[in-house]
Amino acid sequence: MNRRYERLRWQTFGVTWLIYAVYYFTRNAWSAAKVALPSDPHLKLARSDYGLVDSAQLGAYMVGQFIFGPLGDRFGPRRVLLGGMVFSIWAAIGSGFSVTLAAFVSLAIVQGFAQSTGWSNTTKTMSNWFALHERGRIFGWWCSTYAVGAAAAAAFGGWMMNLYSRPASPGAAEASAYWPASFWGGAAALSVVAAIAWLLLKEKPEDAGLPPIEAYHGEPQPAVVDSQSTPAGEQSSWKVIGSVISSPSIWLLGVAYSSIKFTRYAFACWGPVYVADSVGSDAFSSNVTAAVLPIGGVRGVVASGFVSDKLFDARRPPVAILSLLATASILLFGLHRVENIWVAAAFLFLVGFFLYGPDAIISATAAIDFGTKRGAGTATGFVNGVGSIGALAAGWLPGLITTREDWTPLFWVMLGGLATSAVLLTPLWRAKPAQA
Repeated sequence: MNRRYERLRWQTFGVTWLIYAVYYFTRNAWSAAKVALPSDPHLKLARSDYGLVDSAQLGAYMVGQFIFGPLGDRFGPRRVLLGGMVFSIWAAIGSGFSVTLAAFVSLAIVQGFAQSTGWSNTTKTMSNWFALHERGRIFGWWCSTYAVGAAAAAAFGGWMMNLYSRPASPGAAEASAYWPASFWGGAAALSVVAAIAWLLLKEKPEDAGLPPIEAYHGEPQPAVVDSQSTPAGEQSSWKVIGSVISSPSIWLLGVAYSSIKFTRYAFACWGPVYVADSVGSDAFSSNVTAAVLPIGGVRGVVASGFVSDKLFDARRPPVAILSLLATASILLFGLHRVENIWVAAAFLFLVGFFLYGPDAIISATAAIDFGTKRGAGTATGFVNGVGSIGALAAGWLPGLITTREDWTPLFWVMLGGLATSAVLLTPLWRAKPAQA
């Protein structure tokens, strides 16, 4: 065992995990702030306007996935990640000063593009340091980054707003949560992580004078390789990128991912509002209760990665299919109104446990396996880009089909979508990525 190699592997694990987790502090700042916005007399935003801002960010995020994944494969993920963090910080700071819908929407678009640099390029970096037959277990732990990040971001945003709370109007008896603190606190946290990444992030073993991970582990190289020479300093040729995008397996993963991402983002964007509408809780309690869903997701992601490696011999689709069917069954409970905050928390925990496993498998492990290390950025970016069509709908649709008294239509949409995704993945039940 090469101690330096192992140290750098786990250093990369830690830095990339931290980058993507803290990305959520700026990404979800708007979701956390929604609960406090009606108390600000300077803002004149309707419930449907909230969804418009969500959709602006998610639409930019969707488009950016198709751009920054291939750019990370072509030119290296480190510079793309650092640039994305800088723009994310800038957009969050500006959002905290905004008072008009146009300003919120414009900065949400910038934030969406900045956020789209994160997933494909952190997973690309991880694929350079961890090989095929350990990825299920390793990525099971690593993919807890977005579950922990989402949970921490909700609690952090709610805490910051309460910490700097102030009277809603002159002479008001009760203090109102200060919504700009959600944005500015997230920007400060991401600034610290950007400095850490600048100092410590290495995108592949070769940058440290070490052999590729397959050589280090004695594993065969992936079958999708570049037959053309790649100029120094460039990560992958356009031929590799094209072969990944044309893969039927990658397309199938992307289409199936749409409804999964719709469900996750519906809870991410509207979870605090759902809790507040159901049980009448305040801004902090609503955000903390909504954070239970990704906390359950942490357990589910780790469990699904272990099961796919140990019980299904590195085949990811079976675990995803079974988990999706379980999630759809649990969502039946959401057709009934929940009026107790502890019952709501238990319900969200179970949804998160079974939903986040297939989410991580499809968007990371399976996408990397079928796209290979050389095309990992393109594969994860493409799958997430197609899947983000569902996320885009999750931003505005709940605002149109739900009311304070009735969330049933949204649960029917989520339930049907997840069942459809399970059916779409069945052709890949026995599929494994080819190796040379």
